[in-house]
Amino acid sequence: MTPPANALLSAIGNFPDLPPATDAQLDLAFSTFMAEINRLYSAHVREPRSGRYLIEQIFSRTRIFKDTRAVIPYVSCHFQVGVEELRALEGKIRGPGGAPITREGLAPWKDILTEYIFDLAWAVNFLQRKVNGYVYLKGKKSTGVHSWEVFLLANQLAYHSAYSGTGPHLEIRSTQIAAIALLRQALELRFERLISVYPVDAKGKPPKLKHGFHQEFIVAHPQYFQVQGFDIADLRPIYDWCSEIVHQAYQPYAWQLSRALSEVEKLLGTRPASARWAWSIANAVCIADAAAMQTAFEDHFLEHYGHGTWQMFRSEPEALVRNWIKPQHDPSFRPVRKPSTWWGKIKFRIMKAFRRVMRAF
Repeated sequence: MTPPANALLSAIGNFPDLPPATDAQLDLAFSTFMAEINRLYSAHVREPRSGRYLIEQIFSRTRIFKDTRAVIPYVSCHFQVGVEELRALEGKIRGPGGAPITREGLAPWKDILTEYIFDLAWAVNFLQRKVNGYVYLKGKKSTGVHSWEVFLLANQLAYHSAYSGTGPHLEIRSTQIAAIALLRQALELRFERLISVYPVDAKGKPPKLKHGFHQEFIVAHPQYFQVQGFDIADLRPIYDWCSEIVHQAYQPYAWQLSRALSEVEKLLGTRPASARWAWSIANAVCIADAAAMQTAFEDHFLEHYGHGTWQMFRSEPEALVRNWIKPQHDPSFRPVRKPSTWWGKIKFRIMKAFRRVMRAF
């Protein structure tokens, strides 16, 4: 038996080897899916929760739960809000009178509806974990976002407002600032993922690293990062400029954004692949010895971070990596090598407060 989620995905999809679903078939698939979601809602959301509690749960930072019992309210709140928002989306699709679903009426909402179907899977699967044989959805989606995708969006936003067609038109000043914010995020993601070492403390929380921590390591250790036609160190002024725009939101000169995009594309773009190596979307940087690089970063972190004991997690760097082998995880916690003195901690807090004040002006 096909799960209602898969039946709806088939109905709203466009498959070249299958005829498109009729409006009646689409309405039936949608109604059947919502009936199953509402049944699950009645079964798993039984107690009233305040809006504040729901916000605290669904927007909390990623954390490690001590046991399954501690996970239940977190998952249940996500499921509750997800279904409530899905019902609101259904109202928009059907219109004020609750009209049947049609392909024309669903077209503007098809992509976001698909996201809801997939995103609810993890919550439903957890809540239904004790129901033998229950299948919500056959299949899954990728939840990661490549830094190239963020850069692509920044590029699109930068020029979207110049579009003069009949589609939605965004005001150029706001889109430029939004593009710069995304450009900064793309840079931060790539600098961090070029290394792909993630320290966590005993509570599962990451360290609060200073601005540019990863890029400073990359610039200081060029032997691990092979590039052609540019220098990663040259991107630091652009990174700092993006941060300034994000915090102060002043209007850049028109040429600044276009030049920033062309320079950053040298890192976030791609280059032709050698006949000896597979092509990668992140091949602007080549890492010949990822293990040595990641060990060096762990040492760098323990040498320069001021407090705590840390467990290290490694993943494949977002680069062209030669002969990547996923390392065996080391579960041990290692202390920093130069703990901050009391005076050092006071100076850090003073500088942090000073930077916060300066950003307000």
